[in-house]
Amino acid sequence: MSQAETFNSLVCEVFGIQADDLADEKTPEDLESWTSVTHMQLAAKFEETFNFQFDVEEITEMDSIGNMKNVLRRHGVDL
Repeated sequence: MSQAETFNSLVCEVFGIQADDLADEKTPEDLESWTSVTHMQLAAKFEETFNFQFDVEEITEMDSIGNMKNVLRRHGVDL
């Protein structure tokens, strides 16, 4: 599985959504399941899966699917 496919799978799993609902412009306002708790769960899964740690600023920067991808790319994840 590619890193992009892994990213999509993790987001869908944690937020309980279908791949059709993934779009870079999606924010917590668009996804009812995107709460502070699921946000942190997803960040932890990214760290575990891709083997790095976020700093606090990066976690708060991930306020859309697209911004999540941008932060992960800075850590060398190929999305």
